[in-house]
Amino acid sequence: MNREADVARSLYLELRTLPLEVRVEVDTRGASGVLDYGIAVDDSYSLSVGEVDSVTRRILDNENDIVRLLVTERDLDLRAIRKESMRW
Repeated sequence: MNREADVARSLYLELRTLPLEVRVEVDTRGASGVLDYGIAVDDSYSLSVGEVDSVTRRILDNENDIVRLLVTERDLDLRAIRKESMRW
């Protein structure tokens, strides 16, 4: 795994520990990222303004790598985490 993928994986796992919904959506901003997809985050109302700003900045800085990580589904650990979270 390259450095960018490692950062994206770590960030995604960190986001999963927060009370957020993180998903891949069609990029409506027209930013033409990876496959024209982007990251959508919901339920950020439980975070402070500072936390939201930090999370937003970090997601935007790593968005293409997070999208690649989530759409390829080659990471067995992430697949297991997603599968487990769907049980709740």
